[in-house]
Amino acid sequence: MIAGTTAAFTLLLLATPGWAEPEDPCSAASTVPGVRFALALKGGRATFQAGETIPLALSFTATSRKSYWADRQSDDGRGPLWIETYCAAPEAPDPLASYLKARGFGTQWVSTDWELGAKPFTVDADLNEWRTLGPGHYRVYAISQRVWRPPDSSDQPPRIHETVRSNAVDLDVLPPDAGWQERELRGALEALDAAASPDDQRRASRRLRFLNTQESTRQLAKLFEGVNQPQASGLDLMFGLYASPYRKLAIDSMRDELAAPGRTITRDFMDVLVDLQVGADPAWDPPVGPTDPEALNQFWQRRRAHTDLLLKAEMERVVAALPRKVGSARALTLDGLLTAAGSDQAIVAAVRPALIAAWNDLPGETQRELIQYRWSLIAGPEMLPILRRLAAEPPPPARSNLSEARNAVLKHLHELDPAAGRESILRDALDPRAQPGLKVIALLPKEDIPAVVRPTVERIGRNAARELDYDLLDRYADAGALGVVRPVFESGVGKWGCDGQAAMLRYFLRVDPAYGAGQVRASMAARKDTRCYVSLLQRLGDELPKAQRSAIDALDDDDPDLVQDAVLALGRWGSADAKAALWTRLRRFHQEWAGREDQLRMEPDYRDSGSRGAALAQGLVSAIAESPNWLCPPDELSKLAELAADKGSRQRVESWMEQWKKGPALIRTDGYPEEHPTFGVLQYAGLTEDQLLTKVAQFPRGTQLLWQFRQPRQINPPVSLAVQEAVYERVRAAAGQNGVTLEKDTSP
Repeated sequence: MIAGTTAAFTLLLLATPGWAEPEDPCSAASTVPGVRFALALKGGRATFQAGETIPLALSFTATSRKSYWADRQSDDGRGPLWIETYCAAPEAPDPLASYLKARGFGTQWVSTDWELGAKPFTVDADLNEWRTLGPGHYRVYAISQRVWRPPDSSDQPPRIHETVRSNAVDLDVLPPDAGWQERELRGALEALDAAASPDDQRRASRRLRFLNTQESTRQLAKLFEGVNQPQASGLDLMFGLYASPYRKLAIDSMRDELAAPGRTITRDFMDVLVDLQVGADPAWDPPVGPTDPEALNQFWQRRRAHTDLLLKAEMERVVAALPRKVGSARALTLDGLLTAAGSDQAIVAAVRPALIAAWNDLPGETQRELIQYRWSLIAGPEMLPILRRLAAEPPPPARSNLSEARNAVLKHLHELDPAAGRESILRDALDPRAQPGLKVIALLPKEDIPAVVRPTVERIGRNAARELDYDLLDRYADAGALGVVRPVFESGVGKWGCDGQAAMLRYFLRVDPAYGAGQVRASMAARKDTRCYVSLLQRLGDELPKAQRSAIDALDDDDPDLVQDAVLALGRWGSADAKAALWTRLRRFHQEWAGREDQLRMEPDYRDSGSRGAALAQGLVSAIAESPNWLCPPDELSKLAELAADKGSRQRVESWMEQWKKGPALIRTDGYPEEHPTFGVLQYAGLTEDQLLTKVAQFPRGTQLLWQFRQPRQINPPVSLAVQEAVYERVRAAAGQNGVTLEKDTSP
């Protein structure tokens, strides 16, 4: 059976240039006797043509239930999972060795927890993904890291991963057969051409990828565009180019594609072409073994400069070929060039106006991506006619990718033409079919807001509201709307959708705190129709302090989900009075679990008392120590370490105590998303500028702090030093008013 919930994970194997070689993973033995890992050749065949796909079936069973679980992971078409190691005797090369030697490798997968038992848990794999087998006889086995068990005690990590080793299977690979290779190539190309789904595309492209002939290499170069959608097979085509034994042919074949009139040349295509060239020259292989850090840094700088020169040369070839390109191939190639150009102003100056002129030849998805995520590449008055035309189109369905792109259109139109932007935003805000984002509506002049709010309140009163209407009520409505909204809300207490309920409660708390606090209590008590009450307190956000009594009372509720909601909400938004309540709850928790600490461990399905207790213990520690609204200094951290129920929480608290001991604390710049920076200092992270000002004021007079500046290239998107300097000066001035000294960090 499957336990737990589906989640997305990212696996990152860091490249280790300059590090010691790791131990041979194929020498590992099983660490757990209660799990059997069986490996088989799928379909029972044991003889294969050179270049033929060799399918494997992996099977896992356990001798007892509720003892071991497996990561039920699939790669979702984004590349090989590095959770198994495939071993062959005699040894066979890794087809992606040249790809991996100078980079980390990341892959996305979907994972669920699978409880192992007598019924086999099975996984399919293609051996060709891991080993390139020439003609001969082989014995193959696998080492897996996907099996795990819950901890024995709270002093262990949440998951104890085990190593399991499979049996060995024997197989034979025949010498190359030119006739079979030709038929396989033709079949793969026909299947790829006829593919009706992404899965069909991927299966066909893998046949081509594993073939490893000269002609398959040429076809890979001809077919590869990029690793992202809409080319679902792009990653396999790219890996086929890296794995091809004919590296020079792969490079020459890709370069031949640059000038083809109907051929799109993407940024991905140019990057792979350049990387194949760099990887073909042993002079640019990363150092192996102990290396001086400065020498290693200089090597990577030289390698980066060499790569940039090669990329510039390929871009110049593509620019020279532009006059021969036509239609969408030309437009998408311009897009690829502009993305790759970076700071090369000569290429940008040549490409940007041409791309805007070819706008109608771009696919709609690319147009939306440029406007929504890569606006800086095309921003300027030349885009006004395009933005006006897009804004005049009927609004798309709400809460969709198309609606998010429309929000970007309205925002950029307002930037370039405030009058036209205002008109378009107001039109969408008043259209019952449209739901522009709140950030877009915030661009309207204050005098326009009442005209937007009036129909919003009317629709709520008629029970005909859009989702956006509740957000508008929350953000903009005044007390005059109470007479309409109160009876509507009271008639559906406990039955509202979670988002709408939270928005109305925030409105009540803002305009009539006493009434709002009462409705929060009523909504939390209404537990029959929905489970919105288990997340209601966090949804109140910065209005929570006006209903804080309900949150404090919820710390003693019988529903563990509500208790956890209260802990997280009070830690994030509670006023200073909440700190004492959280300490009281932690001490009580400590007493309740005294002598049973070993039972505080995470076990699927994570809803047993031990799992819930462990989550609550960790939540209480974080809420007390990391709240932006109060200080938790070393003396309190010491008490917190004594009460922390699990090893991980104790180690976190001890690391925070060490930070306090090191002298002036560093205010870290975490990022500048949409020019709204977030910061961290000591154990406090993700602070907005306002929260940072509050936090600085909490430090005792005489405290010394340092400010971290980042070079623009160290922040994505880049932020100038002037912007950082302005924030620093505001925080420094506020700190000085509270007797706290803030200076620039001058360490390298």
